[in-house]
Amino acid sequence: MNIDDLLVQFVETLDRELELLATVRYRLIVLSALADGDYGQSIPTAVHEAEIAFEALRLSELVRASVTVRLADEFNLDVPPCLEELASNASGGWREILSGKRQALIEAVTEIQGLAGSITETVGRRAAVTEEALRFLNGDSQTHYGRPMVRSGVLVEGAI
Repeated sequence: MNIDDLLVQFVETLDRELELLATVRYRLIVLSALADGDYGQSIPTAVHEAEIAFEALRLSELVRASVTVRLADEFNLDVPPCLEELASNASGGWREILSGKRQALIEAVTEIQGLAGSITETVGRRAAVTEEALRFLNGDSQTHYGRPMVRSGVLVEGAI
């Protein structure tokens, strides 16, 4: 296999990773929408679908790693080289293609990290509200508009 064949295989692998990152992004958007809304019963399904997309991405990364090692050998680079190193050692149009793929990967990962952070905040807020509601129902010490307060009554189990 010559260097151009390896580069074609590498670019195809990068394209597959970009497709999978788009799928992960979509799954996280769905999860975020479910977390923002009142659709708690659907969240486990959305999480499972996101995990499936992440697993496919991990498998694609293994394929990319094997092609990367072969390209490193062709370019006489230390293993594992970063995509920027591969691009700088590629000739002609390959350099531009690899640099473009690198930028697209950076943008996709950055967006996914932002979505993941947003979901974490949303779920954390919902958990805090739920926890406060449970404490209120149990009569534990609460905060009310930022001030501590203690409820005098206790919900008796089975009273409702």
